Amino acid sequence: MIRFLILGVSLGVSLCGCAGSHDLVEQYGGMRDVLRMGNTQSRISFAELRQQPHAIGVGALTDLEGEITVFDGQIFVATTPDGIRATTTRDEATPGSATLMTLSHVKTWHQDPLPNSPSLEQSIEEVARSHGIDTDKPFPFFIEGVASSYQIHVINGYCPVATPDLAPEDQPWRQHGASTALRVVGFFARDQHGVMTHHGSNLHIHAIIVNGAGDEWISGHLDEVEMAEGATLSVPVVKETRPRY
Repeated sequence: MIRFLILGVSLGVSLCGCAGSHDLVEQYGGMRDVLRMGNTQSRISFAELRQQPHAIGVGALTDLEGEITVFDGQIFVATTPDGIRATTTRDEATPGSATLMTLSHVKTWHQDPLPNSPSLEQSIEEVARSHGIDTDKPFPFFIEGVASSYQIHVINGYCPVATPDLAPEDQPWRQHGASTALRVVGFFARDQHGVMTHHGSNLHIHAIIVNGAGDEWISGHLDEVEMAEGATLSVPVVKETRPRY
């Protein structure tokens, strides 16, 4: 089994401006600015997000009303009315907007077995480098397989770290699970703490889980995951840059 822990505290530096470009990745809002400082205004609409095909992204709804997970242009929106129940909707035409979004558009991917490295960050970095990706710059990835165990949450209007005395109805929804097939959608971003990632981690990851007969989903921010053997890791195909003579 391969076990990974993703820290969930947001303490870094804030991102200046509305969006930053990092080659493969665009950033709208910043972790600290949104979660700590409470600047939860809309920064990108779903319509803008869909302007290019093959979108992949993770983020939070305007006013922190839920979590957003984007995979191949499909937008999964997870919300909770009371911290007890949560609902995920998927609709390619749904209107909406995000206050926090890490976004990329990737048409083709390399798929490799997920290495059994000491940490998820090391596994991703190892595979990415093998395919010529500059791991000093942010890039997306996704993992598919069976989780031996996982923990996810859906935010409910407030960051529980920045606002520790939340009423029960404002608490995030949380779920623990085991032996569950899921897709991990995320970004590797070195030294982007408080902007693209939570403090103490170079990753921001969400999960998409097919529930029931295949027409219902569970999604949210992934706090911890233990993947069983046989999982696959996909990283973007990047074009080689030929030297000019």
